[in-house]
Amino acid sequence: MTTHHPIQQPRSESAVSSSATIPPRSSLRRILIASARWVFAGGLLFAASRQLCAELTRLLGREVQLDLPLLLLSAAFYAAAMICFAAYWRQAALDMGGQPGRLEIQRAYFASQLGKYIPGKAWVVLIRCALIDSRTTTAPVVIASTFYETLAMMAAGSLLALLTLLSAGSASTAVLLLSSGLAAGLLFAVLPPVFGRLATWTARPFQRMGAPPIAAITYATWLRGFRYFIPGWMAAGLSLAAVAGSLGISLFSFAGFLLACGSMALGIVGGFAVLIVPAGLGVREWVLMQSLGPSIGSGDAVLVAILARIMNVAAELVVAGCLYLFRRRKSRND
Repeated sequence: MTTHHPIQQPRSESAVSSSATIPPRSSLRRILIASARWVFAGGLLFAASRQLCAELTRLLGREVQLDLPLLLLSAAFYAAAMICFAAYWRQAALDMGGQPGRLEIQRAYFASQLGKYIPGKAWVVLIRCALIDSRTTTAPVVIASTFYETLAMMAAGSLLALLTLLSAGSASTAVLLLSSGLAAGLLFAVLPPVFGRLATWTARPFQRMGAPPIAAITYATWLRGFRYFIPGWMAAGLSLAAVAGSLGISLFSFAGFLLACGSMALGIVGGFAVLIVPAGLGVREWVLMQSLGPSIGSGDAVLVAILARIMNVAAELVVAGCLYLFRRRKSRND
């Protein structure tokens, strides 16, 4: 008894090639979204660099006298702000099931700040994972807590920028729209139900078989952030005010303090939002110029922004170096 099998018609060459070259709809959507982000970020960086260069050209030949004690005070305030943010990172890691030490967290945090100047935002996470003891805090916990600390810090900073710049009364409409847009997006991302899905997705490749799952973030962790972020962003604002004071520009009034806090917070958050730029170089300075310019003039705003960047990097280098030497000396003594 013979059976007849249906003869399958070969697909035409054009059909095969078209199906191989046309990406799925989801892949095409991801490509379009990624391309739009790169185009937007590139356009923003180009506009910022062009305006900064134009302002710097006008300042050539201008004599600048600096107050060294105020510059040192600025670095101290910025370091204090970073210490507050690092302390919240430890709080987030503890709530997710980790057990990092206080000094361990500070050392890893300041060292990772230097990684943001290397192209690729992942360096910050890699440095933190390398410097945190995996026996007490697993890599998934380090990664998830890093993302949450960063997003929560930026959400608080953008909200603070919106409130303080509105209170100062000198911000332009574009600056207020930027701060409100960033605040809305970041505050939504740090809500525990939303972040729970983000944490699961980002940490899944690093989760070992049989390892305990990451403890879910709760609203208690979210609310505890205010006791770290409020003094942290206030110290960052005082750092910017001290930089301006070293140039003879006074921001030590109440309105000036609000302007400094809002400008510094928005500058850091805006630089973070442009992912393709290491450490927000150029973008942070442009945002500071837009927020400070109406009050102190665009030329002085450029000087303040550039000098603030120099002092921030110097503070990160000094504190990271001191913590490294302290840790090394302690290890030798043990």
